[in-house]
Amino acid sequence: MRFRVHNENASITVREVPLLIKKWGLLAAAAILVFSLAACGSKGDKSASEGSSSPAASGSASASSDSSSGSGETVTLKFLNISEYLDSAEFKSFLERFEAKYPNIKVDPVSVPHEQYINKRNIMLASGEQVDLLWGNGVEQFDAINKGFLMPLDDVAKEAGIDMSKDFGDFKPDKDGKYYRFPIQQNNWMLYYNKKVFDDAKVPYPDPKVPMTWDEMADVAQKITNLSGKDKVYGMFYNNWGMYFYGYGSQLTNGKFYTDDGKVNINAPEFKRSLEWMNDVMNVKKAAMPIAEFIQNNTDFLSYWNGNYGMVVGAQWYAQLAATKKDKFPRDWKAGIAPMPVPKEMAGKHMNWSSIDSLAIPKNSKHAKEALILAKEYVSDYTLSTGALPMYTKVAKDKYFQDLANALKDDDITLDQVTYLFGGDPNVVNVAEKPVLGAPQEYESTFLDIISQYYTGAKSVDEVLNEVKEKVDAAIQEQKNQ
Repeated sequence: MRFRVHNENASITVREVPLLIKKWGLLAAAAILVFSLAACGSKGDKSASEGSSSPAASGSASASSDSSSGSGETVTLKFLNISEYLDSAEFKSFLERFEAKYPNIKVDPVSVPHEQYINKRNIMLASGEQVDLLWGNGVEQFDAINKGFLMPLDDVAKEAGIDMSKDFGDFKPDKDGKYYRFPIQQNNWMLYYNKKVFDDAKVPYPDPKVPMTWDEMADVAQKITNLSGKDKVYGMFYNNWGMYFYGYGSQLTNGKFYTDDGKVNINAPEFKRSLEWMNDVMNVKKAAMPIAEFIQNNTDFLSYWNGNYGMVVGAQWYAQLAATKKDKFPRDWKAGIAPMPVPKEMAGKHMNWSSIDSLAIPKNSKHAKEALILAKEYVSDYTLSTGALPMYTKVAKDKYFQDLANALKDDDITLDQVTYLFGGDPNVVNVAEKPVLGAPQEYESTFLDIISQYYTGAKSVDEVLNEVKEKVDAAIQEQKNQ
């Protein structure tokens, strides 16, 4: 018995089902089979068979329809993105501006909560469902590249008048000399702090230009922690994301998450030191919420803004999502910003965890050129309107810095501070925020699944790091064998 998937011009046999499940997961494999059966049932339909051989179905950039301004034909783009962006007032306003500027390009937003995003993306793309443009962070987009979901942008970018090698600064090709990602922004990480918590503890504010070392931050976090009374105040907030545990190690190794032969490097001494630092803050100094409590409470990454934490290391999205929006996140305290902490070996250096959020065009896009037009406008218009600095070099930085400083003026944050920390320091030292090369999604998820066992005392740091290495090395090898 054979099922034929028309739009991918491929066949799936029953004996291949276990391989599908192994490669894509049960849900995605099920979606592929459902799609395949539907396609099989319509194989006598001439239009369906013609669609299977069209260049658009195979993901060719040249298959994109003519620009709406040239053909007059109205096209509808399906845009997959996380709810935090698509459900915002800024995006809805942007969409009105975009469709007024390009009346023959309509946008159908597919909004998915971030915690469900990867699973939804995998199901949609593996089943052949039309998606014309999708968002992703560094891990998510490289995962899509490795799975063969995305088309190279080089040719379609030329059609849309975009120079991928020049229009985004020092942005390099992603794989095999080709560009698969349309950069939105590079994260700029810094230390946010609650001035009231510091004032109550009679502790001086962090220096606006000279970073604390991680050890200094741990000591300050302990000093400003107050666990007595009804409302606990922890000196440090963290998110249950990888960089909060291994990011210190990334600074020490210059982002070396992989060995020279492509295997996992997470068990290196520098990453072990990073995890032990967090254990000291959390379980010895009691200056951060225990991880079991954090997970049990379903603590959200925006919970920092409730006022019960002294400091948090966060990227520019903390400003665009919360600090500048006191109507949504009302507070009776002022926020401050300072450079993110660094290892004592890098004392005095301005460092940053570098990760690039981007847009990409799946191979099953029907309108690649129009999708790239939407990507360009999204980056230069919507991204700027949210308080983030696009990587697109044709956007004026000075106005961005001034607008953000104006939005933060009630916190006594100056234009000089904003310029220095939000992307205007040419001497900042960038290191990788996350592992993105071999099996990046498996690397991150496996790490987070296992690492809590160290912080709850169930396993030693060496045990959890060796277990992560063993499992992710196997995932990397499996991807190489496919």
